[in-house]
Amino acid sequence: MKRIVLATALAGMAVTAQAATIDLNLSNESVRAEYDAPLPQTRLNLSVGGMYHEEDNADATLLHAGLHTQENMAQYSMGVGAKGYWLNADGVNGFAVGLGGQGSFSVPQLPLVRFGGHLYFAPKVTSFSDLDGLTDMSIRASYQALRDVDVYLGWRKVSTDIKGNDSSLDKGFNIGFVMNF
Repeated sequence: MKRIVLATALAGMAVTAQAATIDLNLSNESVRAEYDAPLPQTRLNLSVGGMYHEEDNADATLLHAGLHTQENMAQYSMGVGAKGYWLNADGVNGFAVGLGGQGSFSVPQLPLVRFGGHLYFAPKVTSFSDLDGLTDMSIRASYQALRDVDVYLGWRKVSTDIKGNDSSLDKGFNIGFVMNF
């Protein structure tokens, strides 16, 4: 049921995409999607998304929404901001607000290849309910396969501190694509 709700919400976001991106990636144990678009009349972007993770007969859903600045240039892109995370796992529920940023760059000799990533960190003071902290990070290498589509190979680690116990919610390689509208 959680998968159906997540897929429906993300499909609804795709319908409204204008001057935006949709990022979808998966690994053997996780699927993650994110919609990112500029807000009208501001220099801020809104991002919303989620991840579903299944491993050893246990599952977890991590939803997020955030605001960040975004500067896109020919050879680099960067942004900083905040994301709110909601975690629902087997017997665990929590909310956290993380600060961080994302960025990417390309080498002039290889204009179709980009390298990038993101890092958001929520310490104990901005984590609530069963969560005592959360870290969301990834790195990726992408290739512009079509004018509006980048494909990539990435590595992601989402770690949580639940009631004093550190654990990796998701860790490993993933493949995906970004559609630009």
